[in-house]
Amino acid sequence: MATAAAFDTYRFIQNLMKSGFTEQQAETLAYEQVNLLNSNLTTTQDLEVLRLATAAKITESQAATDAKLEELRLATAKDIAEAWAAAEAKIAECRAATEAKIEELRRATAKDIAESQAATAAKIEEMRLATSKEIAESRAAMEAKIAEAQAITDAKLAEFRIATEARTAAIQADLEKYRISTEAKIEELRHSTEAKVQSAKYDLVKWIYPALVAQLGLYIALTKLLE
Repeated sequence: MATAAAFDTYRFIQNLMKSGFTEQQAETLAYEQVNLLNSNLTTTQDLEVLRLATAAKITESQAATDAKLEELRLATAKDIAEAWAAAEAKIAECRAATEAKIEELRRATAKDIAESQAATAAKIEEMRLATSKEIAESRAAMEAKIAEAQAITDAKLAEFRIATEARTAAIQADLEKYRISTEAKIEELRHSTEAKVQSAKYDLVKWIYPALVAQLGLYIALTKLLE
């Protein structure tokens, strides 16, 4: 009896499944292949039959797979087209809704801006009137304060002028008294100085005359000696 050939059942099943066989079909073929190998009943004719059957199965499976793939492609393309159409419809709907919201918001904003401008203008006018009134009241109060201060200043100036005039008169009187007193002292000093000068002149003449006589006599004596 022939020895059973080594056979990788798992790899065989995986290869068949990759070729389009179902897992059950691949397992069945693998088990049959193992049985054939183990029973040593495999012949060239059986192998050819198995190859043809396997090729037919593969071709059938490939055709079925291609048909499934084409059906899936068509279904996917249809789904994509429907989804794209739905998305475009949603986009158009969203665009229309957005434009409507923007227009509504623009109108509401324009209305709010107009109302705000009107309210601001009213507030500005109110503030202007209140400010004008306050300015007029402040000007009147300021003018009253200025008039009061001017009156006080005028009174103080008049009082100071009177006091200054009295002080000036007193100073002038004192100056006049000092002038008269000074003139009297100057006159007295002048008379005293003149008297002293006259006395000094007299004393000078009294002492100079004898000296001149003596010098003249000395000069005459010297002259005679020199002759």
